[in-house]
Amino acid sequence: MQPNQLMDISQAGLQLAIQEIKEEMFDTPQCDYTIAKLLSHCGQFAAAERHIDDMLLKWGASPDVIDLTEQAYADMAALSAHTAAQATLHIAQRTPTFTQSSAVA
Repeated sequence: MQPNQLMDISQAGLQLAIQEIKEEMFDTPQCDYTIAKLLSHCGQFAAAERHIDDMLLKWGASPDVIDLTEQAYADMAALSAHTAAQATLHIAQRTPTFTQSSAVA
């Protein structure tokens, strides 16, 4: 299967998951928070951030919504840092190391 087809399938699966969340949780701030968290888990940080911003605009600045918004941003920051660390580790493992013995040969 070609990479573009895999991405399309992944996007379709993500949209299906989002639809399921909406059907199960209805239209609530917790639903929006859960969708933003899912987007973050899928590495779609920009979409998650837009969803969080929309959540705040949609539901206002009640203490519960502010708490969910702050938690969503914290979750997103933690997942983003974890993803960056994993990428750095992966690159470090794939980069050949230069040693003195290989320079002499």
